[in-house]
Amino acid sequence: MKKFLFILLIFLLNGCIFGPPPAPTPDMSALATQMWVQIAVEQTLQALQATATPEPTPTLEPTPTMAWISTPLPAPADLANYTPAFNPVTGMELVYVPAGEFLMGSADTDTNRDIYSEEPQHKVYLDAYWISKTQVTNAMFNECVSSGICKYSVSKTTNPNYLDPLFNNHPVVYISWSMAQTYCTWTGGRLPTEAEWEKAARGPEGQRFPWGSELARIKFANAGDEIGNTTPVGSFPYGKSFYGALDMGGNVREWVSDWYAPEYFKISPQINPQGPEEGEKKVLKGACYQDPWRYSRAANRLSHEPESPGAVRGFRCAYP
Repeated sequence: MKKFLFILLIFLLNGCIFGPPPAPTPDMSALATQMWVQIAVEQTLQALQATATPEPTPTLEPTPTMAWISTPLPAPADLANYTPAFNPVTGMELVYVPAGEFLMGSADTDTNRDIYSEEPQHKVYLDAYWISKTQVTNAMFNECVSSGICKYSVSKTTNPNYLDPLFNNHPVVYISWSMAQTYCTWTGGRLPTEAEWEKAARGPEGQRFPWGSELARIKFANAGDEIGNTTPVGSFPYGKSFYGALDMGGNVREWVSDWYAPEYFKISPQINPQGPEEGEKKVLKGACYQDPWRYSRAANRLSHEPESPGAVRGFRCAYP
């Protein structure tokens, strides 16, 4: 163990002092490869942060009760240059999705589509809303647990990362649908509908992936089982969605509010669809880090029993 720690220290110092570590080679162990990827991601993020323009001061301030109640946030006058909004309870940055139509579901030209659940592609009109820029993190969810409102569902043995400071900014997992909804309510919001999630990911023209039409790969998202674990939220800026949301093509799958029905799109309302009135499973959107790249498509639909938390299930919130 001492020898391993010494080698790890030398490895890290080499990256800090002499620049990025050497590229992984085929004979490197899985652990060494994963360490290389994590360090490379962190160094890239540090370089981006060092050159980034400081963000504008948030326009919202925490209330004395730390509860966000009532008034919807104002729509930005200029979608290209609006001042970011932040949830005053959690500090989560929000992105704005304007009212209007978008294309939902998969076109019959998409060879990776599920013909039973993603067709037909159809126009949907949604009212304006805001949505979390990233997935909810371990640290954010733990604040809700500390308040006495939320409960975490598994032990430290099952998920040692939840309370590990090194994973504070990773997406929280092992969350049931109802606990995700409880958290969003605590912040003054709710889980997004499937249509809201999909529009936030792909924009009005129904682009195939959150970032556009370019085929999915590690440049855009944490998927394809190339890293082998979650990464800090927002680690893939090239994967930014049409409206500016991050990680909608990978990291963890995300609960949305709708019940799942495989042929729902054939009868879905055109305006503000809420999903079936009842069901046995809830919809999950997005890919997790283990999923094949085809799951990164914005139209991809998965489902699971709502009270079953899992190692790759997280969420984000919508407002109002």
